[in-house]
Amino acid sequence: MMPPSPSDLPLSPGVVSLWDLPGRPTRALIDLDAIAANAAHLRRLVGPHTALMAVVKANGYGHGAEMVARAAVAAGAEQLAVATVDEGAALRAAGLSAPILVLGPIHTGEIEKALQYDLSLTLCSVAFAGLVERTADHLHLATQVSCHVKVDTGMHRFGADVEQAVAVAARASASPYLRLDGVFTHFADADAPDEGFTIEQVTCLDAVLRRLGEQGIRPGTVHAANSAAILRSRRFDYGMVRAGIALYGLPPADSLSLPAPMRPALSIRSTVGRVIELSPGDSVGYGRTYRAAKRERAVLVPIGYADGYRRDLSSRAWMGIRGASAPVAGRVSMDQTVVGTPEGLPVRIGDEVVVVGSSGEGAPTATELAKLLDTIPYEIVAAVAARVPRYYIWRGELLSSPVLGIGPPTALTALPAAGAS
Repeated sequence: MMPPSPSDLPLSPGVVSLWDLPGRPTRALIDLDAIAANAAHLRRLVGPHTALMAVVKANGYGHGAEMVARAAVAAGAEQLAVATVDEGAALRAAGLSAPILVLGPIHTGEIEKALQYDLSLTLCSVAFAGLVERTADHLHLATQVSCHVKVDTGMHRFGADVEQAVAVAARASASPYLRLDGVFTHFADADAPDEGFTIEQVTCLDAVLRRLGEQGIRPGTVHAANSAAILRSRRFDYGMVRAGIALYGLPPADSLSLPAPMRPALSIRSTVGRVIELSPGDSVGYGRTYRAAKRERAVLVPIGYADGYRRDLSSRAWMGIRGASAPVAGRVSMDQTVVGTPEGLPVRIGDEVVVVGSSGEGAPTATELAKLLDTIPYEIVAAVAARVPRYYIWRGELLSSPVLGIGPPTALTALPAAGAS
């Protein structure tokens, strides 16, 4: 079970729906049951002897880092990963006690904060390891600083080459201030049908591990597999795997489908703000790029590119209304978008509009929007703006949030379909 928190309590009083709550009607609904199911399935895939690290950087890929972390840990994830010190500190402030690894480079001015919040740091140079040592000495820490050494095995982003990695690991292993808890790399091409480059990367990582073994240095937990590698095989699991996009129920590539019961956790929902009757020749939006060919009905949806709904979706995407697909009409504005409605479909102000969801709702998935934009689903979900409030489902119940100002919790027995009238 997730530990009790003011941010994960059932709403009260009585049974409510998403639309009974006050506030802006454009909302992201996050299914923590899906997050937990995804994490549990990945945990079963890798087996009991391989640890699972849940990657919750970028605000949990737009889903909300704290709540995703809680659900993932509840489902068996042993460790968490973030990209920045501030992301890790926020999880600690929220009460998360699992090990948290900062995957990316940090500024020297952030070292003290990282140590104060008990974050594991990624080391890539002896010089940086020395700075961490001096900071730990200055703070008079009671325990050693947890560190992982990252090996650049061919991706050529953050990391150390073989010689540097061995030297840094040796420094951490011998230091009274540091504790070598892991050695890792990141795959550049694990979703490709040809595993050739991934095998090259593994060969490079194994060379580092062999050199460390020759020096009697224990590397801690070795990890390399990302979502694509986890889904493809058990060949690259080592002692731990890092689940990123798959944790959120989205495939890392078109060639890799997610097995049941894995499913997307995020949907974006709004409501009809205005019903618009168009006559032949009427134009819609900036630049008048859409013109009605006949008498048509359209609706205004309060979402735009400032919410992460990209302007490139103008006249290309669609949304779901009463299970039917409604095409975007004209240009997406900063805060609003107009969509046409299928002929004969009854619509009224307040009806639910599914912006990102499933085909059964008449809406596109995040993966389908990514294809329209020639990008990847990672970008679609991570780009959902902070001004879009997140609401959460846990064990079939809609959870409250401190920002909502909802009163004492009572159990929910059901969650009516959003927008049900």
